[in-house]
Amino acid sequence: MKIFYALPFLTLLVACSTPLEQCINESSQRYQALVVKIQKSEENISRGYAIHSSTVPYTYQGTCYNEYVGSYTCPQTGYRVQETPVEIDISQERAKLKRFKKLLPNARKTAEAGAQQCRAQFPEE
Repeated sequence: MKIFYALPFLTLLVACSTPLEQCINESSQRYQALVVKIQKSEENISRGYAIHSSTVPYTYQGTCYNEYVGSYTCPQTGYRVQETPVEIDISQERAKLKRFKKLLPNARKTAEAGAQQCRAQFPEE
């Protein structure tokens, strides 16, 4: 779950990265996504339920500005993440985890091969 909070920061880091780093990141996306799925599945099994996250709007009193009136109080919309527990079938979750773990070695090899191609394409200076 914590990885989802880090995604905006990772996106920002990717924007500042070198072409080599961007290439390696792109070639390892499938592997990284699989690792996240494995972590999430393991967390679901250990908890006994999944967590569904949804963005929910809410209204609050904020400050608006108008060139004729100046500052004034007005309703504004904010958004928060609401997490709800969701029942899961543990045996299906274990089967899914087993499939993910079976795919992991091949995904790792593909990511490593992609990284080698990137290093050949963008040799460091």
